[in-house]
Amino acid sequence: MWHPVFQESDLAPGKILCTDIGGKKILITQSGNELFSCGAICPHQGVSMEAGWVFDDEITCPEHSWVFSLKDGALTWPGSGPRIPIYP
Repeated sequence: MWHPVFQESDLAPGKILCTDIGGKKILITQSGNELFSCGAICPHQGVSMEAGWVFDDEITCPEHSWVFSLKDGALTWPGSGPRIPIYP
């Protein structure tokens, strides 16, 4: 099910917006020309990634610098570990 949350014009490369949908905190961002949505909470220690950094289709948690792929949610640094949920 699709939920309107922001206008596309609200986003710019690297900008992070958050919203709550069905009790889940969802992060929406743009990297290059692509839009991504994922869970906004880092699975490492439950920190919001709203103040994180987006670069090359990845998001970095602002607390401990864990890096996740915005394409599939995989942890890309520091090695293997928990994923973040990805939403269409």
